[in-house]
Amino acid sequence: MTPAALLLGALAVAGLVLTSLPVALLARLCRRQRPFVRGPRTRASASFPPAASTAAARPRLSILKPLRGVDDGLEENLASFAALEGVDHEVVLSVADPNDPALAAVERVRRRVPDAPFFLVVGGAPEGRIGNPKVERLVAAARVARGDVFLVSDSNVRVAPDDVARTVALFDDPSVGCVSNLFVGSGARDLGARVESLHLLTFVVPGNVLAAWNGTPCVVGKSMALPRAVHDAIGGFAAFGDVLAEDQAIGLAVAEAGYRVVLSPVVVENVIERRTVARALDRQVRWGKIRYAFSKALFAGEVLLNPFPVALAAALLAVPGGSPWVGPLSLLPLVALLLRALQASLLGRLCGAPLRPVDLLVMPLKDLLQLWTQLVPFVSKEVVWHGHRARIGKGTVLEVVERPATFANA
Repeated sequence: MTPAALLLGALAVAGLVLTSLPVALLARLCRRQRPFVRGPRTRASASFPPAASTAAARPRLSILKPLRGVDDGLEENLASFAALEGVDHEVVLSVADPNDPALAAVERVRRRVPDAPFFLVVGGAPEGRIGNPKVERLVAAARVARGDVFLVSDSNVRVAPDDVARTVALFDDPSVGCVSNLFVGSGARDLGARVESLHLLTFVVPGNVLAAWNGTPCVVGKSMALPRAVHDAIGGFAAFGDVLAEDQAIGLAVAEAGYRVVLSPVVVENVIERRTVARALDRQVRWGKIRYAFSKALFAGEVLLNPFPVALAAALLAVPGGSPWVGPLSLLPLVALLLRALQASLLGRLCGAPLRPVDLLVMPLKDLLQLWTQLVPFVSKEVVWHGHRARIGKGTVLEVVERPATFANA
């Protein structure tokens, strides 16, 4: 078993080097407060509004926020978008069902902040096949939105007053066609929420940073923006109604249209207070299946972004061999454990989400559970989210969709 142990040990060491790189890159991104740049810096585009010299002169922003059910901290999440600074904006709240309990939270925020620029869309599903419920809500919201720039924001996102202004300021460069934010979990109160938050911090954030540094479009629709002109040029949200990963598909379409897809240095909060471990892992599996559908080879390579289980496997395989490498390989899991904890701690500080000792203690468990979630996409293509059941085809095309019952009939 020594050759296999040595191979796994080499992969673990490579993984530890690779997972240390985005820490340095994120430090650079946060320090410089401007995105990584690849390729030519300008793009002539008559369809895009000219660059603005001041925040007041920037195009009007429409924040499109699909809602379904009551997410953790929903009321405070919504209220954070009523207190934005430095941007002329509206918030279009899009709900499919008039009985959706999210509407009660919307009304409470409206009573607290009567002048909040909220506009509510209930129903209004577009004609034709839209299998992705989030895209359906975005299409309905975009129909009534009045802004020149769209910011797609999930209902569990919470922002600081200047986060949005700093994000859309990147459109002052007319070559930029899509901007996405990094996001980190906040508010964890139980084990499942900590596992999910650590996954976002130590896997999703590094993955996005590495992709941006490499010039590879990588968009997560948790918080993403694009000008209306670019939205129209790629066919609008409706053009992505039959794919699960509409965010990444939009990013790729924007890049194909000749615009930049950039990662903002602004980090927003993804409020995650309570989760069962099963629900946290199910989300990881779903995201894994999405990435697998885009590229099986790249997905297989993601094992390098989770080096602790690989190091542990190398040590276990080395023990029966009795080779001179047993000692170093036996120490490798401890080295990986300590380095992963250091990486997580530094990432938390850089993202403005410092970790507590209990979070660091959960890291080994999170990494081991993540290994299981990385294996599932190789044997299953089915996903369930918000009650919708579907099979994922190539490019995350939704092959079969089973819709949930409405809130009234649930």
